[in-house]
Amino acid sequence: MQANTWNLQIAVKRLKTMTAKAEMEFAVEVEVLGRVRHKNLLGLRGFYAGGDERLIVYDYMPNHSLLSHLHGQFATDCLLDWPKRISIAIGAAEGLAYLHHEANPHIIHRDIKASNVLLDTEFQAKVADFGFAKLIPEGVSHLTTRVKGTLGYLAPEYAMWGKVSGSCDVYSYGILLLEIVSAKKPIEKLPGGVKRDIIQWVTPYVQKGNFNHIVDERLKGHFDLEQLISVIMVAMRCIDSSPEKRPSMLEVVEWLKGGIGKRKKDIPPSLSYKTDDEKYEGNFDDFKTMQSRLKIPSHHDKLKIR
Repeated sequence: MQANTWNLQIAVKRLKTMTAKAEMEFAVEVEVLGRVRHKNLLGLRGFYAGGDERLIVYDYMPNHSLLSHLHGQFATDCLLDWPKRISIAIGAAEGLAYLHHEANPHIIHRDIKASNVLLDTEFQAKVADFGFAKLIPEGVSHLTTRVKGTLGYLAPEYAMWGKVSGSCDVYSYGILLLEIVSAKKPIEKLPGGVKRDIIQWVTPYVQKGNFNHIVDERLKGHFDLEQLISVIMVAMRCIDSSPEKRPSMLEVVEWLKGGIGKRKKDIPPSLSYKTDDEKYEGNFDDFKTMQSRLKIPSHHDKLKIR
């Protein structure tokens, strides 16, 4: 629902059915949104709870969700050029870093995915939908809880044992990062009904250094190769099968900003890499160093969702 009053556009979320589960998610979302203020988190304008009616009022996001641009109604328009994708990746990371390290108590989102990253007028990322969020008391590193979230984004330890911690969001963010640069879905159906997750798809390309095969073809080669390698390697660190080996979101933000360097509004042709059959033959010293520290998930130790 969209309204326009005094030139202020808002979005209204209304509960369809009044179940105990829906009521709980409503209460959690209102509590979390009432606690946080950050440029990369969706802003709460107000809420209403009366009788059987539950409404949450947010800032309206005119460019809809990241999902709509990667896989939905705006995908064929390719409105997300390379600089916008990098900006969205950094913005979402900064929003999560705030939740994990600055909010008091710390907050774990538990449902990081493309549909929960909204885009404002300038295509700046706004992390949204806090219905599954968990508030973590001071001194507590993790909780054990019922599994909630979306298949394809769930960290293995959370999906299998219900262990939730900040590193679960880091894992989900790593999947999202791969999705942003490749426009591949976290889980894709192959001919014959076989399902393949994005980690199975991307790992062989990373191991061989064929990064140009990972980037979204709709960009038509207009991207910065060094930035692409930096982003992919950060993503691979985030999706390490061992939660203790994953970085914090503060580290992710630092790595992304450091590895990407100057955020260019326009990428000169000389800095763009054309997607063709050529394999990148650049200096792989940094990549090999990072790869040696990186545990690439195997078919045995990573979560497979069928």
